[in-house]
Amino acid sequence: MPVKAGVIRAGARTTRRGAAENFTGVVFQDPVLTAEPPSRLGGSVVTFTPGARTAWHAHPVGQTLFCISGVGRICFKGEKPQVLNPGDTVNIPPDTLHWHGAAPDRLFSHLALSEVGERGQGTSWGSHVTDAEYNEAPTT
Repeated sequence: MPVKAGVIRAGARTTRRGAAENFTGVVFQDPVLTAEPPSRLGGSVVTFTPGARTAWHAHPVGQTLFCISGVGRICFKGEKPQVLNPGDTVNIPPDTLHWHGAAPDRLFSHLALSEVGERGQGTSWGSHVTDAEYNEAPTT
């Protein structure tokens, strides 16, 4: 079936709060792209309040983050956190354990794009990021 052309109006989408099992702190998700077969690509603008972050997680086909506003952080398992600024793009390879979120004193928003796997598998969520992991001095 072909993908239908058209405009999805902003009022047709609802902001939702990030689930406590997957996020620390207050996080809001605004879906902007819902996969419609044959596409498997989905995307949301995610806004993190200061100190908020994802739990450790991985995506079966990887993820791309485009940083929109504020100051954020990204951390790949086994590495130090890195600072994220507006205009930065993060390429996350398939099945790579990572977390991302806001700096301790700044809001942060990014566009998150990812695909479900060939068999419909989605994000694999792990444990919450500890305060010690989050507060490790980031690199720029």
